[in-house]
Parts: sequence; structure tokens; C-alpha cells
Amino acid sequence: MARLLYSAFLLCIVLGVATAQSITGSVQNAGNSPAPFAALKLLRAPDSTFVKGTVADEAGRFTFSNVPAGAYRVQASFVGMNNATSKEVRVQAGQATYLDPIQLQASTNTLAAVTVRAGRPYVEQRADKTVLNVADNATAQGKTAYEMLQQAPGVVIDPNDNVRMAGKQGVNVFIDGKPTNLSAADLANLLRATPASNIATVELISNPSARYDAQGGAGVINIKFRRDKSLGLNGNASAGYGQSDHYRANAAVDLNYRAKRLNLFGNLSGSDNFQNTNVRINRYLAGAQFLQRGFDADGTRAVVYKAGADYTVGTRHTLGLIVAGNAASNQFGTYTTTDIFGKRTTPDSSLTNRVDSPSQNNRINAALNYQYADTLGLTLYVDADYTRFGNTAPSRITSEYTGAEGQPLFNRQNRFDATTDITILTFRADLTKEWKSRHRSDASVTMETGFKHTDVDTDNDLLAFTGVENRADVNRTNRFTYREIVTAAYASLNRKTGKLTMQAGLRAENSLVNGRSTDLLKRTINRPDTTYLNLFPTAYVQYQVSKNGQLSVNYGRRIGRPNYQDMNPFVYQIDPYTSQRGNPFLRPSYTQNAELSYTYKWATTLKIAYSSTSDFSTDVIRQDGLTAYQTVDNVGKATVLNLSINSPFAIKKWWNAYLYAGATWTRYQGAIATNQDVDQRAFAFEGYMQHSFTLSKVWEAQVSGFWNAPTRQTIYQIGGLGALNLSVQKKVMDGRGRVSFGIDDLLNTMRWTQAGEFAGGARFDIYRKWESRRATIRFSYRFGNNEVKGARERKDNTGAERIKTKGNL
Repeated sequence: MARLLYSAFLLCIVLGVATAQSITGSVQNAGNSPAPFAALKLLRAPDSTFVKGTVADEAGRFTFSNVPAGAYRVQASFVGMNNATSKEVRVQAGQATYLDPIQLQASTNTLAAVTVRAGRPYVEQRADKTVLNVADNATAQGKTAYEMLQQAPGVVIDPNDNVRMAGKQGVNVFIDGKPTNLSAADLANLLRATPASNIATVELISNPSARYDAQGGAGVINIKFRRDKSLGLNGNASAGYGQSDHYRANAAVDLNYRAKRLNLFGNLSGSDNFQNTNVRINRYLAGAQFLQRGFDADGTRAVVYKAGADYTVGTRHTLGLIVAGNAASNQFGTYTTTDIFGKRTTPDSSLTNRVDSPSQNNRINAALNYQYADTLGLTLYVDADYTRFGNTAPSRITSEYTGAEGQPLFNRQNRFDATTDITILTFRADLTKEWKSRHRSDASVTMETGFKHTDVDTDNDLLAFTGVENRADVNRTNRFTYREIVTAAYASLNRKTGKLTMQAGLRAENSLVNGRSTDLLKRTINRPDTTYLNLFPTAYVQYQVSKNGQLSVNYGRRIGRPNYQDMNPFVYQIDPYTSQRGNPFLRPSYTQNAELSYTYKWATTLKIAYSSTSDFSTDVIRQDGLTAYQTVDNVGKATVLNLSINSPFAIKKWWNAYLYAGATWTRYQGAIATNQDVDQRAFAFEGYMQHSFTLSKVWEAQVSGFWNAPTRQTIYQIGGLGALNLSVQKKVMDGRGRVSFGIDDLLNTMRWTQAGEFAGGARFDIYRKWESRRATIRFSYRFGNNEVKGARERKDNTGAERIKTKGNL
């Protein structure tokens, strides 16, 4: 550590940012929390003559550079606080002087009334990411987190709950800077149970820096929850009810208590949802047709919780403990009838199939963290995490066959008991050091470095039985164990000088992987022991080319490790002709990302992005005689070119709008099967528009909609998808309460269609229509005071993000 800081200090001198002959300090509120953007005056000690002024940064830190030798005092001021002045300090030639923290006290004078209006657009384009300001958006307050993310600009969620961003799959979803550790289905249940009113912002980061895990070829979506910033007890309570053909209800409470050194916080939310999805699947084989009709019945009850504490020791040390998790039960069933046609125009036979697949899962995460921060720009963050995930998913499949005249032929029954246990241990440390220039106020150098160690152990057990007597099925019963250890280290350097900002980073990740599958006959599949070291460079340059415009270029290399359960070779039977299984020989994919963007007036952004992915993996359907099974495979190379524009604009003083449009060109090259090569080009378009209306001091309304044009992915054709949404909101109870009413998918246009062709002439098409048109009413109420800034936000944490269960088919 000493060598690292010494090297950084030498680098600081070389770059000309030493802090010699300066005065550095910090400003704090009464609760020892930072006073961001406080005003500072440098005064001569003998006569209080004004010398120069500055403003503290968001952490309350400040520096006066190029201070002549002499005696001085520093005076701090902030709205609603009494001015505070430091003790006298003497500056010697060639020396840097450091002050004790300046403490501000609340003013005893109370203004009769103060109204501060600060509006932020719902979608905010920043230099390195797109930010959705959910807390400031009326319509978002009436949605669940899932519905809000489903309509985020450039984000697509398919019916299997897979998330794509900017035309690319492989998105790493974080909550409060921490990977969610959930499968697509379980993450969807978590987000459906979470009211958007609990969320502050959502960050869409297409090309993360070296500080982030390299996992996720399409980038990172970080959902940040509210954290109250006031002393005393504060919080928010909300409840909502939605009605389509069936109901959807949720409720949440968010509490925060802050004393001088202690901050306690927690939130609890629950949901109870049910819906039916109409399903139509047509499969065409050589000489046979399978026409399947039916529906999925999906009911989920979920509880999401989080509790934690921060304790400040002195002015520089903070200890934290967080316990978070979720518990969900899902009653899932599929009820279908399949008519089987040969050469006749009437069915040769029929199959009535019923799948009952309830599941329960629990996830708990406990984390200890420590943070050190001084007034000189040095921050050290250390975190230790433990995550335990358990899932049980029994299922029973009953199949009844009838002949051409409707006469019963025979019955079949299969039963599966599947359990999954995953344990994740993570340790990480991050060090950040900032040096401000002594020559110019707009110049600085920031260094970041750190390491992370993650140990993942999974144990999956599938017991398969056939017949009413429940005989063990030796061909399907299986136990799959998987161990993955990833050790990473990174370093990055950021230099800002006037109009130019440059950042370069390098992340190294060493992975050790081993998997084993064993069936009842003691047959084993060993995923070859794999140890590999990868380097992931990142680079970023931003230049302000004019008063109103800035140009940005960034590059990054990322990895897409397979989800744990995608490598599980279990065979899950969906019906007698359809099954699902994993692939233990999946390889990670590697993606090179590059972006060029221009931002006008810090609002309108035009971006062009290019990516190339090797060993691209995707869901594939394999035909084996009259049966088909879905699996995941590495199919080749994917090249993606994306052009997008987004802009907020004011039509009237009371009418604001936001527009996003993105066009994606993709080329897939590889092999879907041994005898089926693919060289497919595809075009996709994604559009989003939102209109917000301020009707009065208490009434607001919003109209929003999105449209994803038809496109292709490898051999699959995907239909268009879109929706129009309306909402209105009224502030009540002196602005602390909000009542909102909305209708999602007003025109009932959201439906999923997909078709594909295979070697030998086999083809299929799928149609799924869920209960997307829904009327929702929601009430929320915030309580407590809003005057003093509170506890710190927990920084990026790590864990595994690739838990995936097969409980719900």
C-alpha cells in the first residue's frame, strides 16, 4: 500500500498537480455529515480581508491553491446554517496546510416560507451513462420496477424475462451497485414485487469502467433505491392495485433513522400477482403437424427486504452492515391441447397436457463494509459478502392421448423434484485517490485501484420419476455440481484538464472453473477443468468542443460467462414432445465495445456504438425425430452496429417531452447445428416517447409509448412489440402524498411472436399474449423532515450475477 501511494504521489508531481502552498479542508453539518457545495471564503487573519473564494465539492471537500505565505482563516456558509470560521492557520512557503473539519450549525432564524423548484428530466444523458430519474417521474411512481424497466429507452425484455440493451443481450443487472444473484425469472419476480416508488434512479451503462466486473457483454443496469437524507425518522409508504383479467397488488414501506453518528435503514415490500398467458405453438415436421393451444397460469407471492446500519467513527471512518434478500412462491401451470396431423385434414390424434410446477426460492445476502475517507481525496472501501440462494421446484406432467375419433388411448405421467443451492463468498477492496491542481481549479487527477475475490459453489439435484408408481428414471435423474473461483484486480487513471477528460483502465480476471454431472448409472460428464486469465482494458476520452457541445469516445472489452444453470445438463420435460436442458460445455463469450457520442447542451445525445462478440451464445431449439428440446449453445460470432439519438425538449412551459430512437444492424455468423450454418443479417428499431404535462400545482399527467420493430436473431424471426400508456397524478396532504391512476398498454398491443426454421425442413412459430392492458391505482406518502443530508450510499459491491433456475418452464 505504501509503495502504491508513493508511486501515485510521484505521478502527481510529474503531471503537475502537487498541492504545495495550499489550504485544504472539509465542511460538515451538525451531524458530521458532509456539507456539499458550501461556500468558502479565504480571509486574512489580521483584518479579515477577503482573499479568494471557492465552493466545496459534493463530499464537502475544498482546496485553496496558490496561497501566499501568511496567516489566514476560512469562513464557511450554507443556506439555513450559521456561518462558521476556522481557527487561524499559517501558510509557509512551499507547504500544503490542512484544516480540521469546519462544523456548521443550523440557524435559529426560520424563514416564513421558502419554495425551491428544481426540475430534472426523467431521462438524463450523462457522459458515461443514461440515468432515469424515477423519483421525479409521476408515471413511473405508479408502476412496478419491472414495468418501469420494461419501458426504459433502449431496453427490451422478452417473454422469457431476458434483458437486452442497445440491441445486445448479456446485461448485468445490479441493485444498489450489487449484482442481483438471480435468474431471469427470479429477477423478474423480484422487480414485479418492488414498487417503482422505492427507486431513486436507474443507470444504463453500456460500457462500464474497469472498476466494474467484466461480466456482461451488453453492459450494466444499476437500480438505485431511495435513501432518505434527513436526520430523525423518515420514510415512505405506498400501496398499489392493478386489474386486468386478474389482479396485481403490492405494498411497500421504506424507513430511515439517522442520529449524529448512527444511521439505521430498511425497506420491506410484498406483492401478490396472478395472470394468464394465452399460448399458441405450431410445429411443422416432415409429414406431420403439431398444433398446440392453451394457456399458462402464473401466480406469484413475493417478499423483498433490506435492513442495514452505518456507524461513523470520528470523521473519517464508517462501518456498515447490510442484510437483504427475498422469498417468493410461484404457482405455475401450463394447460395445453395438441392436435397431431398427418396427411389428413383432421387430427390423427390429440394430446392433452397438464404441467403443475410450483416453486419456492429464498435468497439472503449479508455484507460487512468499511469506508475510510479523508479531506485530501483518499477513499478506501472494503467489503465482505455472503450470499445463499435456495430453490425447490417440483413438477408433475400428466399427458392424456386420444385417437382420431376422440377415444381415450393411454395416459403418461412424469414427476420431477429439483433443488438448487448456491453459495457465494465475495471479498473486495477499492482505493480511490484524487489530486487537485494547484495551478488551475478545473484540473485534477484521480486514481482507482482494487481487487476482488469470488468463490461460487453450486449443488443441483434432479430426481425424475415416471409412471403412476413413480419409478426412478435413470436417464433423467442427475446431480450437477459446479465450482467457480474468480480473482480480479484493476487500476484506472483519470485526468481532467479544462475541456479534456481522459481515463484509461485495465482489469485482470483469473477464473478457475470445474463442473461435474452424475446420473443414477454413475455416468459422469466432467466439464473440463478450466483456468484462464483475461485482461479487460477500458479507455475513455471526453472533449468539450464548444460552449454547447461535448464529444466522447470510449472502448472496453467484456466477458459473458454462462449462467450456472445453463451448464446444467438436467432434462426438464415440458410435454411428451418438448423438453429443456443445459449444456455443460458452454464457453464464455468475449465482446469488444466501442462508442462515439456527441452531446448538445448536455441534453441531446447522438451515439454510434459498435461491438463484436466471439463465441456468441443463445437459446436454440434442436429437433430429434418428433421431439424437440431447447438448450443453449455457442453459435458463432455476432457483430452489432447501433445508432441512437435521445433528447428532452420543452414544447410549452407546461409541456415537456422526451424522445429516444435507436437503429441496430446485426450480423450473425456461425452454426446453429452440425449441418445448419448461419450467416444472417438483421435490422432492428426501438423507439420511445414520453410527454409530461403540468396541469396545475397539484395535477400532472403523462402519455408514453414504445415500439420495437420486427427483427431477427440468428435463425429466429421476432415480431414487433409496442404499447401506449396513460397516467394522471395528484399531490395530496400538502405534497407529501401522491395518488396516481394509470392504464398500461391502452391499445392491448403487447404480444410476443417468434418463428424459426431448421435443417431438414422443420419449422415452428410461437404466439404468446399476456395480460398487459391493466388499470392501476397507487397511493404513496412520505414522512419526516427534509433538511439535513444524511448517510452515505453504499458503493459498488460484488457477487455472482448468473444464478439461473429452471423451476418455471
